[in-house]
Amino acid sequence: MAGDDASTGTEVDAGGFEFAFDNEAFSDRVLRIEIVGSHDAPASGASRKRRREDADGDDGKDIDSSCTVMALMGTPVLRVNTIHISSAILAAQSTFFLKLFSNGMKESDQRHATVTIADSEEKAFIELLRFMYSGKLTPTTEPTLLVDILMAADKFEVVSCMKLCGQRLIDQPMTPESAVRCLDIPRSISMASAVKEVAKTFLAERYKEFLSTKFQDELMRIPLAGIQVILSRNRLGIESEGSIYDFLLRWACLQYPNSEQRHKILSSRILPLVPRALSMTDAVLIDHPSCIINFTIKREKCLGLFPSGVLRSQPFHCAGRGFCLLADCKMIEQVPFFSILVKMLEEDRGAASGAIDYIIGFKTRPSLKFSTKHCRATTSNIRRGVGCMIPWSKFIADDSHFIDGKVHLRVQVKITPEP
Repeated sequence: MAGDDASTGTEVDAGGFEFAFDNEAFSDRVLRIEIVGSHDAPASGASRKRRREDADGDDGKDIDSSCTVMALMGTPVLRVNTIHISSAILAAQSTFFLKLFSNGMKESDQRHATVTIADSEEKAFIELLRFMYSGKLTPTTEPTLLVDILMAADKFEVVSCMKLCGQRLIDQPMTPESAVRCLDIPRSISMASAVKEVAKTFLAERYKEFLSTKFQDELMRIPLAGIQVILSRNRLGIESEGSIYDFLLRWACLQYPNSEQRHKILSSRILPLVPRALSMTDAVLIDHPSCIINFTIKREKCLGLFPSGVLRSQPFHCAGRGFCLLADCKMIEQVPFFSILVKMLEEDRGAASGAIDYIIGFKTRPSLKFSTKHCRATTSNIRRGVGCMIPWSKFIADDSHFIDGKVHLRVQVKITPEP
């Protein structure tokens, strides 16, 4: 885990030069910000790759700022803003600006420097500049803006801001919009895996009643990555599979007007997930060998798992196969998660082979009923554990997980033997 500032998500040690922001008296340059339409701007990853290729290919002396690329492409500039900057402050926080001010380009010998951004990036970029002076982000920054700032920090290589935005996204409540945006965060970004895990958990929990009328409008706007998460992680509990196919067809027609593209997305990315999701309904569980095991873990034992403890249950069996439950604290990019894992033990003689469905549930307040936290369908040939993770800070701080000082878990395993 990073230092105390990063863990609280309030600030990092980045200076404290708020007084100098856009102040001509403390600035040695003027930053010219060219703003183009979002559809005309290059992707952040592409522009960052271009900068790296240029740096590697010519000793760092021919690094294009995005404005040079824009000019060559003839992209129309919507408007231009200017802001007074300190090259020393920006270079100390941003590898991009360090190279821009020291690589021998004409900008480094003149008082004016130029960058080009999309109009959709403008607000985030200004927040990023403020961060480089202060080391702080506004505490009330909404989740979608945090994602935008994170992407801007990646584009302009401000590592400290990337880490802070990632921690904030993990610690603060998400919205459907921010969760979907988080799914598109490139893996190369610091803490991307941890942020994506939180986003996936949020989407699966919010839309576990997949075809509820209150979510239909929201779900129709969810892009492909979000629909895939919901289908792959949820026990849908749908009476008729026709209803889900009907919804997915309507969703695909709205998202992909081109029939050829729509057919490709449905056949290769969406429909293969439906049988697995439908196989986890209660009716199926009743019709085949299955077991339901309840577990409890005392709060003090949960606290003792941090930072690297492990708890292991006694073995339990289903259709001749042995399983056990593991609870531990996992670190993903220095961010701790409470992890629950169901692990298959060595195969017993006469054990059934076939499809295995897992359902993991937590008893929560105020209903005091078990709610599904994770579902997974796999086969007996795959020996990897199956489970779910909750951000450690959220798990420990949320009293709804602890009833009478204990975490109450329910694991359901169903084995469908091969014909």
